Amino acid sequence: MKTSISPLLLLFFALLGISCVPEETAPSNELEAPLSIGSIKTQAIADQYIVVLNATDASSRKFCDGRVDEAGFRISIGKLLASHRISEDNVVRTYSSALNGFCAKLTPDEVEKLKADPSVKYVEQDRQGELGFGVNNLPWANSGSFQTGQVIPWGVKRVGGPFQYSGPNRVFVIDTGIDVDHPDLNVDMERGFDAYQFNDKVNLDDEHGHGTHVAGTIGALDNNFGVVGVAAGVPVVPIKIFFGRRAAFTYSGMLAGVDHLCKCAGPGDVANLSFGGFDNSAAMDEAVVNISESRKIWMVIAAGNSSLPANSFSPARVNGKYTITVSAIDAFNRYAWFSHYGSPVKYAAPGVNVVSTWINGAYSNQTGTSMAAPHVAGLRVLGEIGTDGNVVNYPVSPADPIAVRKTAN
Repeated sequence: MKTSISPLLLLFFALLGISCVPEETAPSNELEAPLSIGSIKTQAIADQYIVVLNATDASSRKFCDGRVDEAGFRISIGKLLASHRISEDNVVRTYSSALNGFCAKLTPDEVEKLKADPSVKYVEQDRQGELGFGVNNLPWANSGSFQTGQVIPWGVKRVGGPFQYSGPNRVFVIDTGIDVDHPDLNVDMERGFDAYQFNDKVNLDDEHGHGTHVAGTIGALDNNFGVVGVAAGVPVVPIKIFFGRRAAFTYSGMLAGVDHLCKCAGPGDVANLSFGGFDNSAAMDEAVVNISESRKIWMVIAAGNSSLPANSFSPARVNGKYTITVSAIDAFNRYAWFSHYGSPVKYAAPGVNVVSTWINGAYSNQTGTSMAAPHVAGLRVLGEIGTDGNVVNYPVSPADPIAVRKTAN
């Protein structure tokens, strides 16, 4: 049940400097600390490793081949492990689409044996972390406050939108899930995926807010209330790789979400990856490239939020034909101080004080390159991307071009 906001809560938001009326005022010059997945410190998971295989014996096939025999693939992995006297029970996950490989519990001695095996390409330790919720994890307004009008966020205007979407494609939001009952979103649950499935229960619902915010910028409905997205009404698919109120994750779980794209996405679809600033992961980088090029799926990636070169972080550093890394600007076309920068960033987009959908049918104002990427994801599902000027005060040369929808000549 949706309830109205009490006068005390409205006062509380006002004291925070958060608007609760359905009209967007001019964005502030001040930059908030970004609530954006990226540049997050992670910890190694003891005795748990991601093993990526060469294109031999266990994996002599094309990536994203829908004809792959999943059971047979796991048998091949079992034979590999048995040859080193490693129990197949140690396997935590298998990757049969974006990668040829698996995640398993292994001792240091077992790791060394697998590294020396000619069928193994490389082994990297699994890692874990969390986004946390912090002070920015607050609603901008309950949906009940938006029944009398609709906001067009400044970022949507800056990229030329909004545009009504009527095509056949989807945008896959690889994130914290999506508020599946949000009245301002067109959520495609059928193609959704939960990387963790606690107690064998699939939960696509967003427990944090980040993924719902991303989804709204991409495609919030043009329906006379709430906000409107860049590609209004485009189906948004929750691929949940972060769970709980603190958005916890493992690299192996993130890879499972990316791997799932091969099973349900196709040419012209877009995936939004607002987690570009992680510690280096060869497996993540390889999975993103393999999927995008084999299936012609556009992978739009947030650059990250440490004011550092983007090429030092995964998967922001990926530079493929179908990958688009995005930096952030403010409402004055200026470089957002927190944003990663430089090659392979291809476009800049609004990432400061961006209002969008939030969990529990609410709306929220957030900052980060995670907010910039979905503007470009919305543009890309509509077609070719154009540019309108370059970022002001960019830390390196050349400055990133600012993304807008490409217009017909």
